[in-house]
Amino acid sequence: MQGSQRLVRLMTNLTKILSVLTLLAMVLGGIAIVATWLSPNAILLRSPSDQLVVQTPSLDLKFTFAQERQPGQAIIFSMLVTLLVAGCTYVILMQLHKILATVLEHNPFVADNARRLRIIAYALFAISIFTSLANALSGWWIHEMIQLPGVEAVARLRFDLGQVGVGVLILLLAEVFRLGVAMKEEQDLTI
Repeated sequence: MQGSQRLVRLMTNLTKILSVLTLLAMVLGGIAIVATWLSPNAILLRSPSDQLVVQTPSLDLKFTFAQERQPGQAIIFSMLVTLLVAGCTYVILMQLHKILATVLEHNPFVADNARRLRIIAYALFAISIFTSLANALSGWWIHEMIQLPGVEAVARLRFDLGQVGVGVLILLLAEVFRLGVAMKEEQDLTI
């Protein structure tokens, strides 16, 4: 029993540290977005030429795009989506931290933990939606920006079904927790 308590305590501390680091990354990301948006000469928002060059050890790829279609909005949008995903990750870590705290108190079967599990599931759904939209818009941006003669590029919206599946499983676990808590409360009243 002592070994499992140590593990839970370690996981509790780890979720707290990760949530603080995620919060710090969100603050720095927010500053970067504002600085990029407000900068009068934002290097990140414009390409210095009309070509994007990707160099590999055996091949150089040169992509040409129109100067009037610079990646400014796409970069800022990507940064915003990253910030939203970090926010959802922060929510997940904080909910896990609170669940682990109830395990340390030897009282994990409480209604709050069922609610926390639902919040985690919804945050996973939000991450899936945010990343899917960002990937589709990035594909569209690449399609619009880069001209490849003879090549047709098609941007698609695809959802990460694995992440959605994990979210559904966590929702089911939350419902089992909720029912277990109700049964425990009913049993406590009969004793």
